[in-house]
Amino acid sequence: MTRVTAGETTVEYDPETGGLAVFGDGTRLLDGRVVATGHGHTGADTGLRTTVDCRSAADGTVDLRLGVENRGSDPIQLDELRLVDRATTPFGSDDRVYEHGYQSWSPTSTLRLGENFPDESDRARPQMVDLAAPADARTSHAVIGLAGDAGTLTLGFLDHAEYLSRFELHTDADTGETSLTATCPADGVTLAPGESRESSALRIDATHDLTAALVAIAEAVADLMDARVLDSAPTGWCSWYHYFTDVTADDVAENVAAIDDWGVPLDLVQLDDGYEAAFGDWRTLAAGFDDMRALRDSVVDAGHTPGLWLAPFYVQADSLLAQEHPEWLLTRDGEPVDAGARHGPMYALDTTHPEVEAWLTETFETVVDDWGFDYLKLDFLYCAALPGDRHGDLTRAEAYRHGMETIREAVGETTILGCGAPQFASVGLVDAMRIGPDTAPYWRRGGDSASQPAHENAVRNVLNRQLWHRRLWLNDPDCQLVRTTTDLTAAERESFAALVALLGGTNVLSDAIREIDAPGRRLFERTLPPVETGRVADFGEREFPQTVVAERPADGGRAVAVCNWHDESQLVAVDPSEYVDAEDGVGVVALASGDEDAPPAGLHADRIERDLPPHGVLVVHVAPARDRPHLAGADHLAGAVSQVTATEWDADSGTLSVTLDADRPMDLLVATPRAWRLVPSGGDTTSEPTTTRVTATPGENHFDFFEP
Repeated sequence: MTRVTAGETTVEYDPETGGLAVFGDGTRLLDGRVVATGHGHTGADTGLRTTVDCRSAADGTVDLRLGVENRGSDPIQLDELRLVDRATTPFGSDDRVYEHGYQSWSPTSTLRLGENFPDESDRARPQMVDLAAPADARTSHAVIGLAGDAGTLTLGFLDHAEYLSRFELHTDADTGETSLTATCPADGVTLAPGESRESSALRIDATHDLTAALVAIAEAVADLMDARVLDSAPTGWCSWYHYFTDVTADDVAENVAAIDDWGVPLDLVQLDDGYEAAFGDWRTLAAGFDDMRALRDSVVDAGHTPGLWLAPFYVQADSLLAQEHPEWLLTRDGEPVDAGARHGPMYALDTTHPEVEAWLTETFETVVDDWGFDYLKLDFLYCAALPGDRHGDLTRAEAYRHGMETIREAVGETTILGCGAPQFASVGLVDAMRIGPDTAPYWRRGGDSASQPAHENAVRNVLNRQLWHRRLWLNDPDCQLVRTTTDLTAAERESFAALVALLGGTNVLSDAIREIDAPGRRLFERTLPPVETGRVADFGEREFPQTVVAERPADGGRAVAVCNWHDESQLVAVDPSEYVDAEDGVGVVALASGDEDAPPAGLHADRIERDLPPHGVLVVHVAPARDRPHLAGADHLAGAVSQVTATEWDADSGTLSVTLDADRPMDLLVATPRAWRLVPSGGDTTSEPTTTRVTATPGENHFDFFEP
């Protein structure tokens, strides 16, 4: 019997029986077995022999690995390395589970075990779910967390280069009892006589709460897989959510000119779907596009980064590629695999085929070297990991990563945003990652799907995958839509803007610029520039967390967004004392108005309550109370938490110094208690009884105050 204890986590393994037990603070949380399977037979039946390595890991956690060796005389097709097999647990239907979706669009959240996301339609299944997972189990991919009266248990695989690892849960409808399996699917790869293979390490944490455990797992994954994270979050414009596939080169030119007339500081101009003749025929241009190099040059000449969308592994049945090279397609029993609905029948490339590798290289060298695009959004990436018969004897994860590695080698350091992608298997190959379903010009549409395009579905994942931001990649929450010609309400536009502003991911607009009115422009401007990162304060407590916080290290200030995700009005509140350590026990709050066309104003020291419309948000800026002028908030929705890098008060001169790390001026709100007033400086500033608006420029700023 092997017994390893780290912090509150204890793991016991019996090599004689394969039995495995996990304890948290003495409570048995898992009771199962360690099993390897090949062609459906146990190791004893095939000559497959297993070894288990169990050792203490970092900070109260235990790592478990399963090794297999073929000691028989015949090859074995290896099916699964189950580090936990059908383990009983003390968690029941009223307890909570953090369920992590398979790819970008797959729903991710914390639910009760007695709840489930709606089943996907047959039409959507190839896109949204791992088709290799058992249909009778709910699955969580890469990580899982269970919490209830028995304790908290968080599990996560650390290396995702070889396996699309998953957790399978079965909750008995009658008893409420839940069993768990943790597996590394080997997808039938061959293990020749004498060959061996090892699972990914499974991190077991019964010591920490869900947030701390998942953060530590993400950091371990990032270190092991050499995660790529952009230094700064891109801002930009994308053609998709207004023009969709009807976009033309003239539309791009019109919006580039409108962006420049507006003067909003956007880095990126990204052309989305619509320029290509067909999925697969990426170098054959559709009507409305004549010269991609000329289009790219016009974007660069206007001072923007040129971006391009492609779906490199997704193939239309009527494309030239599919007709001329059917041998390049992923097949099952000789027929192309269904890759999910789009433009008629859709197929997937077999990324292990050597001619596909050459085609990918040539395609992306054309896009980057000949056409000159510096930013690539790669979509529908799950196709490369679909189950099927491949040219190469690789697992699905290995096949997916081989395709992505081929692209990465062709494009060098060009920025890659992944989308529709198996999440953890992409670490180290993408710079940014879409972490939710497509947003849409509506909150919710008919049907109960949690993965289909909808503002609500995007919000769910944005909140529940924030932990990966700046650890595994830079998060992409998808585009803001601030025009009034959609079905989104003003409250819904504001709440998404607040999430984008406070959480720190990419910030891309996808409206025709001519259709954005003044309040819409004002709302978008208040989300710029991107902050470093924020956190979801009530993560793990409910399906739709309600509170997001961004912290300003320079002075202890905070931006707090409290959301109403209900379909009816709700009273919400912010208590300043929960967010700042103030000498007198209360915080000073600059209220960011919920009205699109109203500037932030007001100074408060008590609990703030607002009756919010459905899907609305209350944003407040909180700072420690002081008896002299001090920074309270900013016009920026996130309170300029990353841009204000230092503040200092000189009592002798009455000078407040603020250092701003930004490319352009920003309006700040200074609290002016008692009779303090700003010394007239000739600038465009306005004094109010409780706050003073000042404009800070990049670098060090000095604002002089006097007390009459």
